[in-house]
Amino acid sequence: MIVLLTGSRGRLGPAIAAALTAAGHEVRGFDLIDGGDIRDAAAVRRAATGAGLIVHAAGLADDRGGNPADVMAVNLLGTWNVLLAAEAAHIRRVVHFSSGKALGMLERDSDYLPMDDDHRGLPGRAYGLSKWLSEEMCAAFTARTGVDTLCLRPVAVFDEEGYARSMGSAGQAKPATQRPAAEQAQPAGGSWHMGVHIDLRDVAAATLAAVNTPYRGHLRALLCASDIADRRPTLELVAERLPHVPWRGGPEFTRDPYRSLVDTSRAERALGFRPQYRWPGRR
Repeated sequence: MIVLLTGSRGRLGPAIAAALTAAGHEVRGFDLIDGGDIRDAAAVRRAATGAGLIVHAAGLADDRGGNPADVMAVNLLGTWNVLLAAEAAHIRRVVHFSSGKALGMLERDSDYLPMDDDHRGLPGRAYGLSKWLSEEMCAAFTARTGVDTLCLRPVAVFDEEGYARSMGSAGQAKPATQRPAAEQAQPAGGSWHMGVHIDLRDVAAATLAAVNTPYRGHLRALLCASDIADRRPTLELVAERLPHVPWRGGPEFTRDPYRSLVDTSRAERALGFRPQYRWPGRR
């Protein structure tokens, strides 16, 4: 099958393209570096002609990627153009890259822990808001056209180099104060970012799962590693940093002391996806 991959030259694109190609799909790239602007509706429509599916990973990556007006314009208009191109080309599915920030992650403390896909959205910053509104756009599009829209919500994505930068000399996660400023994800309402992370290879695998799944309709699914990026156990950190947040966890946090605070069971049920990579050095 021909898969149109927007953002094919971006941070996620090459790994996704490699996974799709290895599975036998033909990847058609569309990226600003190559002159492909997702704000150009006609260009997106031409690129979609003849494709069987679209993976939409293009956009400004976060709030540091541009001023708020640009973030909103690129991410929302780009998604709109992709959806209309899918309809015009009779494409059956769009896999859209959203973000954990669509749920206000890193802006405020969670309403409850572990966080899951039923958590409220309503983020306040431009990037998270553009992702949440894009999800709403996808839901409305599916309701009107019947085209599947699967919105993947990865948390902080790390490749091997990114993991290496975040590790201390003993092979453990550096304290937040020792990490580069760009990686010190400090929420406005708390002092700890919940240790969220996911390996780029798992993101690529989840994308392939979303391409191949028999699931029909609209979906929003968090993607996160099964453990936290911290040297201290999860429950110890929750008791210290987020004792005021309602707790919904069970004995699984005793069995796995470093268990993630992001519940990815929806991705497992709908896509058959389970993350394979834990924090480096941890089995």
